[in-house]
Amino acid sequence: MRILALFLGACASIVTGHVVCQITEFRCDGNRCLPASWVCDGSPDCTDGSDEKPVNCPDRGMVALVRECRSNEFKCSNGNCIPSAWKCDGQDDCRDNSEESLQECAKCQVGEFQCIGNNHCISRSFTCNGIMDCDDGSDEANCERTQPPMLPHMFLCVNGRRIPKLWVCDGEDDCKDNSDETNCTSTTVAVNTTPAPLCLDNEYQCGMYCIMQSWVCDGKADCESGEDERGCPEECPPEYFKCANAGCIRERNVCDGNKNCEDGSDEQGCPTREPPVPDEDTCNTETHFLCHRNNKCIPKEKLCDGNDDCADGQDEIVEGCVNECDDRNNGGCAHECIDTREGHYCRCRKGYRLIRGFDCEDIDECTEQPGACSQRCTNTVGSFHCSCLPGYRRDPRNFTRCKADAGEPYLLFSHSYDIRRLRLRDGELTSIVNNTRLATAIDYQYSSHQIVWCNNKESNIMRADMTNPEGAEVLVEGENLVADGLAVDWIHNNIYYTDTKRSEVRMISWDGQYTKTVVNEHLRQPRAIVANPIDGYLYWTDWGNPPKIERSGLDGSNRMAMVSSPVVHWPNSITVDYASKKLYWCDGFYNKIMKSELDGSHVETVLYSPSVLRHPFSVSVFEDRMYWVDWSKIALFSADKFTGNDVEHVSAGHLLESPRVVHVLHPYRQPSGKNVCSSASCSHFCVRSALATPVCVCPDGYMISTWNSSFCIVETVKVPPTVPVPEWERANEVPSAEMPVNALPGTDTQKSTDTPQAGMILGVILGASVVLAAIIIVMVGYWRYRQAGTIKHSRFPNPVYRKTTDDDGGGYIIGQDQLLYSSPPDYQYSEDPENCLVEQDDVPLAPKK
Repeated sequence: MRILALFLGACASIVTGHVVCQITEFRCDGNRCLPASWVCDGSPDCTDGSDEKPVNCPDRGMVALVRECRSNEFKCSNGNCIPSAWKCDGQDDCRDNSEESLQECAKCQVGEFQCIGNNHCISRSFTCNGIMDCDDGSDEANCERTQPPMLPHMFLCVNGRRIPKLWVCDGEDDCKDNSDETNCTSTTVAVNTTPAPLCLDNEYQCGMYCIMQSWVCDGKADCESGEDERGCPEECPPEYFKCANAGCIRERNVCDGNKNCEDGSDEQGCPTREPPVPDEDTCNTETHFLCHRNNKCIPKEKLCDGNDDCADGQDEIVEGCVNECDDRNNGGCAHECIDTREGHYCRCRKGYRLIRGFDCEDIDECTEQPGACSQRCTNTVGSFHCSCLPGYRRDPRNFTRCKADAGEPYLLFSHSYDIRRLRLRDGELTSIVNNTRLATAIDYQYSSHQIVWCNNKESNIMRADMTNPEGAEVLVEGENLVADGLAVDWIHNNIYYTDTKRSEVRMISWDGQYTKTVVNEHLRQPRAIVANPIDGYLYWTDWGNPPKIERSGLDGSNRMAMVSSPVVHWPNSITVDYASKKLYWCDGFYNKIMKSELDGSHVETVLYSPSVLRHPFSVSVFEDRMYWVDWSKIALFSADKFTGNDVEHVSAGHLLESPRVVHVLHPYRQPSGKNVCSSASCSHFCVRSALATPVCVCPDGYMISTWNSSFCIVETVKVPPTVPVPEWERANEVPSAEMPVNALPGTDTQKSTDTPQAGMILGVILGASVVLAAIIIVMVGYWRYRQAGTIKHSRFPNPVYRKTTDDDGGGYIIGQDQLLYSSPPDYQYSEDPENCLVEQDDVPLAPKK
């Protein structure tokens, strides 16, 4: 109907160049006529929203369709209703900006800080964190920097830096102010005149870090103090350009539009690049006009604008400059009409797409534009609105992004010899655990500050407190134990790991007392593993043939392959983004980081790059970024988790070696959930099922008791299901520390103790009676057989057939035709549908030879 109304509007009279609408229409935007039924219908159709202003309704004798706003909504000045949470968020959701006025946003809520410049409210946790969240920087003014408590194994430098105590008095200036090397005695330090050779042959040492040798004298300071750009040769090698700051870059990078020298000297004095002369092939005639005399390509918006843009007046020819947008009621366009020399075309406002050449429909940015919002997205007519999950707030610098409202994010990563922590805000590096032995798998429990890792060279899995890592304890050790993946169930206190040598997925109790094989069938090379105790699932990757990503319950039940070859080939790492409910993994063969739904559907490639992702091994996700390590590169990287754009190098220079595995250390990476096992009395393991119910699991060598489903007994004990459990068998059962006392054997009344003994005696008597009766029956049968003697045979002559027994015992001779009936061979079973079954009655008779 709206399309028909637009064409009917073309019949409007033209007076002094303006559209005169009919009595049943409403004029807006100066040259548009809308049906009167569209006025005050709750949906703005005019660009300025004038058709929804109540003041326009009485002029035409109509009543504005203004609904009452709900209790959780805000009423805009123009009558629209928006969610109250959208007020004072920096976005014009009312379309008259009334919800962002100073009067409405003058007061912030408890726990918020009000920016001085624009009165926006931000979380107080965003203040004094070194990042300007207010446009005027008022959130970082007058800050008294408070230092977090000093950990016992750390040393505080004079300049405020913190380093491990093991680095003090080691002959190297780790504090960058030499305070860690002062007051050192000869017994505590042997001062080295030259730095220790920590880097490889193709690397350059920057204090405690290493950078690639090719980065030295390249015009960009990669070391913290810039020593990699000092003492560079005065002359650069052939085919190189010397930067003003003494660096050298390749000549092909000079005047390429990018600042390759740190001082930008490679882009100074460059000749002005003339744009290529357009022709019919290079000038887009749909959006531009090609001047025929000088081949100048100009936008169509410059046609008939009164300016001679072609320099020959060709774009201003009077005969071709008829404004069809005025003559035809906005040219029949729903939104914008663009007049051109050849005619006109329609264009839609932002948030709409053009359909049928003249109409516009709303774009659902929430489904069509990945990452339009960080977390929650609500589509609106012509736009969309972003909101955040509990615990997050919208980033004041970008209202489509969400930031954690509390906590400091770190990157927790491992080397062959230690485990470190990198603060993302300023790149401060801290050593957490020293003297590890090839730690290729780590995880943590944030609530208890515990870290778990595997020493593959020593074949053990260890756990320690991150505030006191010296008291590490061994959870599991064994010959040839190689764990490539570790996962902590932070809610139910279980630990999972993949054993590559044994091709198993195993589970450990939090104290390391019990272990269980979760999955061991049809596994080839299990690698990474992640637990999702929020939903009750376990995910792992397998390099075997075929390679795949699998999912099961936390007890190994309901196992299924979600993604397999050829989608994956070397699935190295896997992680869960709990905010977006997505599964992320990296593939070292395909050079990709991919994602899917938690059930494996809708697989997408987030980032593909053979140069950036040469051998990605571990990936983690937090807020809007994904972080990964690449074993071919000595660095930590990050990129946008939705598009893969904005690849950044987040580590402070290259590290001493390639990080093995990385995790984001933050409380929101382990969201709180209901512990369904808190009300269960499982004797050993308890996990959450996908249906949010507790499931008791027994360790290897144990089985669920038949008289108590939450109790595990030694697996060699076989308890008959119909016979009560004897007291001597109950003695082999392992009692649970969580079971009520009255549920344990031997704690009931005397009556419960005597009943199993009486049952046992009755069972023995009945069994002996049955055996004696069987012996008597056999003896009587044998006596009767001896009394019978030789069985006598009788022959009865038949006048028709003469039937005798064949000499060779092969069958019977029947009648005068001497046909032999042979016994059929033993039937051989076959599942072949082509093999017909042969019944004994159908066996043919063959003449005896």
